[in-house]
Amino acid sequence: MPENKNAAIQIRKLNMRIPGANAEAGRSLAEGVARNLTRRVSAGMDRHIGALNVRVQLPANGNEDEVSVSIAEAIIRALRKW
Repeated sequence: MPENKNAAIQIRKLNMRIPGANAEAGRSLAEGVARNLTRRVSAGMDRHIGALNVRVQLPANGNEDEVSVSIAEAIIRALRKW
């Protein structure tokens, strides 16, 4: 999917609980989530949300790219409900 050049996403704080992951792995995963959100968010989704809680069940053997895509998709699904 082409990157949406008109999308602007600002995430001030992203908390993730990932068993077995260290801080560096968390930062890398968060960067992947941000990249995936930028590619997938549509301009019509402009809104300010104070907080959003998303739970994502992931397979234990998923790689970082798969995990970041799953998290980004879960966030987008939650945003569409607003």
